[in-house]
Amino acid sequence: MQKDNALLSRWLPIFVVAVLLILVYKILGSMDTVMFVLNRFLNIVSPFLFGVLICYFLYIPCQKLEKFYSTLNIKFIPQRARLFSVLSIYMIVTLLIILFIVLIVPILIASLIDLASNIPVYYNHILNYINKLPSSETVDLNLKSHLNDFAINTLSQLFDPAKVEQLARSIFGLANGILKALISLIVSLYIMLDRKNIFAFFNNLSTALFKNKTMVQIKKYLGQANNVLFIFIASKGLDSIINWIAVTAILLIFNVKYAVLLGIIAGFANFIPYLGSLVAVIFISFLTLLTGGVDVTIKTLILLIIFQQLDANFIEPKIMGKTLKISPILVIFSVIFGGAYFGVVGMFLAVPVAAILKQLLIEYIDSKKLVAPTNMDQ
Repeated sequence: MQKDNALLSRWLPIFVVAVLLILVYKILGSMDTVMFVLNRFLNIVSPFLFGVLICYFLYIPCQKLEKFYSTLNIKFIPQRARLFSVLSIYMIVTLLIILFIVLIVPILIASLIDLASNIPVYYNHILNYINKLPSSETVDLNLKSHLNDFAINTLSQLFDPAKVEQLARSIFGLANGILKALISLIVSLYIMLDRKNIFAFFNNLSTALFKNKTMVQIKKYLGQANNVLFIFIASKGLDSIINWIAVTAILLIFNVKYAVLLGIIAGFANFIPYLGSLVAVIFISFLTLLTGGVDVTIKTLILLIIFQQLDANFIEPKIMGKTLKISPILVIFSVIFGGAYFGVVGMFLAVPVAAILKQLLIEYIDSKKLVAPTNMDQ
């Protein structure tokens, strides 16, 4: 019996490793199918995931308002402080959405229609500028030829009327997106109202599934992950709103065409750390050069760079704090990796996921450092 147990303990790990290797090989061999199933699953649950993101963003104002309602000396309101706070915040959000649809959306639609109709004009401007570049007789780098080829091959594909029409059709076909947004908002409303019972359910479930020691570790790691996600989503959301307003104001000062549209693009791009703001500034400068000329572009670019530096060094660190302070190299790598596999959502969530993994690795390394001297002492 002991001999059988020894053989089992010897060969069981090898068997498990072999099975895992076969599974990994099969998964890698059918990676396209796995990614298709994963993307389909994420597409189905995306309204619920975005509902959770909305909860992260609205939690602080709801909590502040709940404390305010709980201190009122009005009958029945303090006992229902959470209900009144959540309903108040969602009424404000609904009002802001209505104002956005009434005031901003018509401007965006007009800007998109005007931009799509003027794309051939801007394309000709680019070609004329390239053709006017002086050719060097001493050092021939074929710069003009390369730029011309780039304009013909790349820009012609980018500004292909069929693709522009397809893009415009997809922009105006927002029924599915609006439906998902409404579902996300409703999901977030129920989560905010019933979050105490939801947390209690998952706490009881995890207690039933895991041992006490394991449960303590799981709660610790989930708490850290929740803290990172909460700080990132709430602070990035607020900072992106500041970016939207500031960039729009800068563009309006110089009467830049499509100012509101470009400001919203800058606000959304700010959700992607480092790369998002850089790409937004380049795109805004490029479009401003086509629509407003060199003088306006230089002035706009100077103010945009000044604001981006203020935001990166003062505004965003003040809002976010030091919780997500990770290396810029890790940020860029995680953003590229997340974008390659999960698109825009992956680029947005790459930084908090990287911060969580970094924290877990640091704690694992620290635990090994604490254990190592003890083993040496023995």
